[in-house]
Amino acid sequence: MIDTYTEEVAEAGSGTVEEACVTFAAQGIFQSANARLLQLLGCSAEVLQGRPVSDLLDRAAAAQVLALLQEPSEPARILSLVATLQRPDGDAQPVQLTLLPLNPAGLLTCIVRPLLPKLAAEKALREQEKQLSVIFASIADVIFVLDVLPDFHYRFLFVNQAFEDVTGISRQAILGRLVQDVIPEPSLSLVLEKYREAVETGQSVQWQETTEYPRGQLIGQVRVTPVLNEAGVCYQLVGIVHDLTTQYHAEERLRASNERFIYALKATTDAIYDWDIRADTLYWGEGFEELFGYQLARNPTGFGQWADYVHLEDAARTVDDLRHTAYETSGSHWQQEYRFQRADGSWAIVFDRGYIIRDARGQAIRMIGAMQDITERKQAEEQQQRMAQDVYKQNADLQQFTYILSHNLRAPLANAEGFASLLARTPRRSAAFDTALRHLSTSLQQVGDVLEDVNTILSARDKPVVAEPEPVPVGAVCRQVMQTLAADLARCHGQVTCSIPDTLLLPGKRAYFYSIFLNLLSNAIKYRAAHRPLRVTIEACLHPPGHTVISIADNGSGFEVPASSQDVFQLYKRFHRSVSGRGIGLFLVKAHVDSMGGSIFVHSIVRQGTTFTLHFSPHSA
Repeated sequence: MIDTYTEEVAEAGSGTVEEACVTFAAQGIFQSANARLLQLLGCSAEVLQGRPVSDLLDRAAAAQVLALLQEPSEPARILSLVATLQRPDGDAQPVQLTLLPLNPAGLLTCIVRPLLPKLAAEKALREQEKQLSVIFASIADVIFVLDVLPDFHYRFLFVNQAFEDVTGISRQAILGRLVQDVIPEPSLSLVLEKYREAVETGQSVQWQETTEYPRGQLIGQVRVTPVLNEAGVCYQLVGIVHDLTTQYHAEERLRASNERFIYALKATTDAIYDWDIRADTLYWGEGFEELFGYQLARNPTGFGQWADYVHLEDAARTVDDLRHTAYETSGSHWQQEYRFQRADGSWAIVFDRGYIIRDARGQAIRMIGAMQDITERKQAEEQQQRMAQDVYKQNADLQQFTYILSHNLRAPLANAEGFASLLARTPRRSAAFDTALRHLSTSLQQVGDVLEDVNTILSARDKPVVAEPEPVPVGAVCRQVMQTLAADLARCHGQVTCSIPDTLLLPGKRAYFYSIFLNLLSNAIKYRAAHRPLRVTIEACLHPPGHTVISIADNGSGFEVPASSQDVFQLYKRFHRSVSGRGIGLFLVKAHVDSMGGSIFVHSIVRQGTTFTLHFSPHSA
């Protein structure tokens, strides 16, 4: 490997090949460059003397250079990555960067190959498409992609999971089929008209449609956007459908409620009232008793009786504001939303508005008003807000997961690419070839480990809540794990004491409790203190009203807990770099605890030990 490196650097440095080369010394300081690189940079070597690597390369590539400079020269590694070369005049150029192993003098040589803008754009596009496909598959809105065929025909190329969830038609039954074979009339004619408009104008088109699908009626806000080729011809349509069915039905109920308000004086469907301001009495229409369940012993009633039913927290902005508007302003209209107590003690959310009648001097004498019960509408709005917050959180988690996955795959893939490139230029029957092949195999194994982690993580996310919990004998499960790890405990002279009684049953899933104890005890063994035997204590206690607390405490090496202790359970979070690990064990522990309705907390002190505390309520799962 070192001989190959020496020959390649010498050849590049001598100018016998058309490769640009730059060499960095310790701390990433510019050492030398050949004529080809100076030509790319448009400057002389004197301009670059003493310049750090961060002045020549983008942040990520500079970090790779510095990392290799800090590594020992054996085993040798060749890395290949896409980077940005920074010219002194401010211009930047995408390049393929190959980082060769350190030479005996501790110098690092980089081979720089300019990338065509098209190749760089294609690489970025592939990464973007991969991320978008993950996002599209998880969001709640329906997303589809159509292939535009001759004579204004369209074939489904892609639909996300939401399409199947909303329509009841499987994605396998959709892909490759024509639109007219999927969308029924009368919606089909409208859809084809809008598609044609988007294709002909090259502009996005939006409309609302109602379609009957196997899962029921779908009322959706549809938007299609044409995808144009270099000639400006539309060859694909990307569509998104926002499901308005629930919102539409809620709005229909609201419109019906508003219509009742319009005809209130005639039909008395709302709580119509007449406030005699001088006498301070309220005369109620029949709607008051129907809406709120009160049986009026007399009518009119005193103003104070209505005020007493207004929620105390809303009184200032309702009762006081009404009196202020009537007595101290010249306004004719008043309206407010507030909580009003029903006869059964429950609270209704009402929309109250009235018209104030004044005499010639502007003094308020009467107000005609109507109270409308809008409880259902407010609850629907709150539910929509909660759903929007849930979608936002899921998308944020997905972006974090996508970033972590991309980050963890980048290094082994770059290594594999570098070694594969080296194999193509190395004689098969040589030690260098065998070494590169071994490193390539290691890199591919790392890729496989990351993909295995992805499968494990997605499996943990697949069923976030235990649907049918079973009574689990937690103590027996814990002792089963202890038996499984008996050989590992014996090798490290470790001792585990479990005082959980056999009579303790918790609702949940036995496999989840087994995984929790297995991960926590395995971590205790792996991260034990070197200067003392491992001791682990597992206890359970009850706290009123029926809450169960399980603690797993060890005397291991401990770690520094982040400011937010829940960050300990994030994906790929590791605290002991000296011990190998993959950083998903605690993530799985928290996922299992959450799925059974519990919560988990951690307390740790460096060189003293760590305690994990699990809380379960009587109805956790």
